[in-house]
This record gives sequence, structure tokens and C-alpha cells, in this order.
Amino acid sequence: MNQQTPGQPVMVWIYLASAAMSMLGNAVATIVWPWLVLARTGNPAAAGVVAAAIAVPSLLVAFLGGHLIDTVGRKPMSIISDIISGLSVIGVIIVDQTLGLTMALFIILGIIGAVGDIPGMAARSALVGDVARTTGRTVDFIAGLNQSIAGMAWLIGPAITGFLMAALPVEHVLWITAGCSLTAAALTALLRLIPVPAEEVSLEVPDLGALRSWTEVVRPAPVRLLAAITLTSAALVSPYLAILMPAHFQSQDQPVQLGIAMSAYAVGMMVAGGVVAALGTQRRRTMWVAAMLFYLVGFSLMGALAHTALVIVGMAVAGVGGGLMGPLQMVLVTEETPEQLRGRAFSVFMAIGQFSAPIGLIAATGLLTQVSIYTTAVVLAVTWAFISVWAIWRGVQVLRPPAAAASPPRSGAAGLESAQ
Repeated sequence: MNQQTPGQPVMVWIYLASAAMSMLGNAVATIVWPWLVLARTGNPAAAGVVAAAIAVPSLLVAFLGGHLIDTVGRKPMSIISDIISGLSVIGVIIVDQTLGLTMALFIILGIIGAVGDIPGMAARSALVGDVARTTGRTVDFIAGLNQSIAGMAWLIGPAITGFLMAALPVEHVLWITAGCSLTAAALTALLRLIPVPAEEVSLEVPDLGALRSWTEVVRPAPVRLLAAITLTSAALVSPYLAILMPAHFQSQDQPVQLGIAMSAYAVGMMVAGGVVAALGTQRRRTMWVAAMLFYLVGFSLMGALAHTALVIVGMAVAGVGGGLMGPLQMVLVTEETPEQLRGRAFSVFMAIGQFSAPIGLIAATGLLTQVSIYTTAVVLAVTWAFISVWAIWRGVQVLRPPAAAASPPRSGAAGLESAQ
């Protein structure tokens, strides 16, 4: 019924370019933001205080943003969110040069930034089904390339940021983040997407109350499993990245090795994402088990925190696990979620990330008052070992092959191909 026009295949590359710009901006901000907070406050704990203060409002933004995505539309919300995100960074620069940044202003501006970042990421993820329908590409292909681009952004972004901060005032580097967000908005505006067929939407659950709509999102067993793993993995990984690894490498005076470890994770993501783009997710139970095993081995090696070489290898192995898990999550959520609830579905995962990482940091901080960073690393690794065994068992039970799963974007893409 829907026919491709000659320019439609390029839409997938515009979509991926927009995602690349957004992720590059986030990677730069991850380095610049805490550095700027420390530089302006002089308090080493200030970045953690600001992050914690932003966490609860960010959780609310994620839920509100999910509703807006499904009401206003995925493409408009993606554009609006990126514009808000870019303008919020420009606001940081202006306030810094005029009023001077204080702890309170950092928190206020951080919340404004979250209003853009969180719904924007969810909206862009929810757009993958529309891009697949328009271009005839599979969700697997787009999700795999998106994961590789994420790895590349986190490999290149921090390195570029480090060099620029050595040569320029830190507030000047923030212009890169603002520029990336505004460029992402412009690229998304160029997307020309085929509307969802009315008969496809009519097959979904059309009229749900506010509470029931969120319940419907997490009703499918695969989505509940993904949510549980996202919650636990974010809670366990955040102490490694934010506390344990920096503390170890700083004590050893090995900043270069810290950078290599972070880069190793990004390389693992890039490789795994490329594999998914090439091979797809047809054997998703095998893919799930492989991802969990890579995570298990990676966490185990990272648990040997005192041994730098093992940590670097562990980060690379864990990156492969993340590179498999990310595309699989995008595919499964797209398949399992009704068309008009997809914004809420991806927002759930944004909210989980905002909620679970501070929990992990608080728990690890409490544990560190009693034991060393090396014992804490072992505790986290053992905890993940139990979780991964359960996840493998549960995944084999609930994950279905593509032929048995509902997949509107796939059917739409197949329909486009057959119509040509």
C-alpha cells in the first residue's frame, strides 16, 4: 500500500546522523559538566550533589516526556527536546559569564537540560520503527548501527574533549554540546517518514487511562525482563564507573589506563553493534545468553580491580555484552509495544536509568565506609553473577523467535519491499 519514493532510503542515514550528533554531545557533556562544577564550586563532592539533586526531577521528566511523545508525536518531540537541550547549554554559558554559576544554578540548569535530554533520547529510540517502515530497513539493522555509533561517540567524544579542555577555557567547550544538540534537531527535522497505516493503529489498544497505559507498556514479559536487567545493571555499573575505577587508577597515578579502560568498553560496543547490524536478531535467545555471558565475564574481570590489565579486558568484554543488549532491547521494545504507547515504553527505560544509578552510588558509598574499593568491586561482581544466572534462565523462557513476535515495523518494512 505504501510506496517508497527515491529519496526515502537516505532517511535511515539522516536518522543515524541525528543520533550520532546527540550522542556525541552527551559524551562531551559527561566530561565537561562535572569538571565545570568542580572548577566553579571548588568542592570535589559538588558534582555528585548536583547529579543527585537532578535525579528525582529527571525521573518525573521521563514519565511526563513519555506521555508527550505519544501525544505530540515522536518526531516533533525529538526536535523540541534537542532544541531545549541545546538552549539549556547556551544558558549555562551565559549565566557563567554574567551571574556566575553557583550550586543552586547548576541544579536549576541541570534540570532544564534534563527536560530536553531525557524525552529526546526516548523519542529518538521510539522513532526507529517509523524509520524502518519508511526505508524498508529492519529494526535490527538500524538498532545495530545505532549501537556502533554510540560506541564511536563515547570513544571519540571524551578524547576530543580532553584535548580541547587543555587548550581552551572549559566553558568554551560547552559550545560543542550545544551545537551537537541543535544539529541533531535540524537533522531530525529533515526526516520524511511514512505515516502509520490507520488499520495498523486500529489493531492496537486504542483507549487507555493514564495509569493503564503505563501498565500496558510493561505487561509483555520480555519488556519486564529488560526493565529488570536495566535496573540492576545500571545500579551495579554506576559505582564502577563513577567511584571504584577512578579511585583505583588515581591511586596508581594511571590516568591513561583509565582512559584506555573506558575506550575498551566503547570499542566492544562498536564491534557488537556492527555484528547485530549485519546478522540481525533472529536467534534472540542465543543472543540474550551471549550478552549475559559477556556481561558475566566482564564483571568478573572488573571485580579484580587491583589488576589493571584485567579491568581493561573486562571493560572490553562487558562492552560487547552491552553492544548486543542495546539493539536487542530496541528491537524487543519496538515489537512488543503498541504503536501509540511506544514513547512511554522507551521513556520507562530512561526513567529506570535515572532512578537506578543514584541507588547504586548510594549503596556503594555506604559499603565503602566499611570495606575497601577492591572488596566493594568483588561484592558487585558476585551480585551480578547471581543476577546473570537468573536472567539467562528467564530469558530462555520468555524470548520468542521473530516469527512468533508481534512486529509492526517489520511487517511494514516487508510490505514496502513486497510493494516495490
